[in-house]
Amino acid sequence: MCFAPYVSLSTFIIEFLLAIFFLLRDPKDKLNRLIALLSFLLGFYQLNEFLICVTDLSIFTRLAGITTTVLPVLGVWYALIMWRKKIRYYWHILILLPATFFIVMISFPIYYTGKTVCNYVFIQYPNTGLLGQFYGLYYITYIVGAGILFYYAVLQTKDVYEKRLLQLGSLGMLIFTVPTFIFLQFLPMFYTSFPSVLCEFALLLAIELVVVLWYKEKHKIKY
Repeated sequence: MCFAPYVSLSTFIIEFLLAIFFLLRDPKDKLNRLIALLSFLLGFYQLNEFLICVTDLSIFTRLAGITTTVLPVLGVWYALIMWRKKIRYYWHILILLPATFFIVMISFPIYYTGKTVCNYVFIQYPNTGLLGQFYGLYYITYIVGAGILFYYAVLQTKDVYEKRLLQLGSLGMLIFTVPTFIFLQFLPMFYTSFPSVLCEFALLLAIELVVVLWYKEKHKIKY
């Protein structure tokens, strides 16, 4: 794991407290609720990494995998909420389908057949072969999709303050995904540690979300 298990536990506490902070600022606001959920799940993943390292229970590997599977869906919803874009129910179902498929697969014993290793740098997950490649494709597709949504949202939004808030939102998507993929491009031996690498960089996102909330409240933008 990056640093040490107890640093991961500390990260969980920070992101969990941030989630409470985001929610309590305005619990009726859709963007606040989504940001709070995103921060909580990032922290929950860190908690599972800590538990992977200090226990020998496979349940925490599966919980970590399920948690990271939900994140791309939240990224798309994050863009849609900030764009104020309403979509029909069947689009919501289609967006959820790939994540649901992988959550079901991760829950089955056939998905993680090897042992999860707590290294000095990152958690190394068992190689899942072709299914793991489809999982990577799912991640890339949703991240790119969220980026495209933000791009069109910025183009179509007339209000200057909301446009800048959308730019901050898109920056949040880039601030942890781009460093992750650059890292893995130069160090491909960490491919099986992709969720661990991604969620370590995601601490930058949690910090950036504070800026998003500050800007949103400063200019009295509601969702």
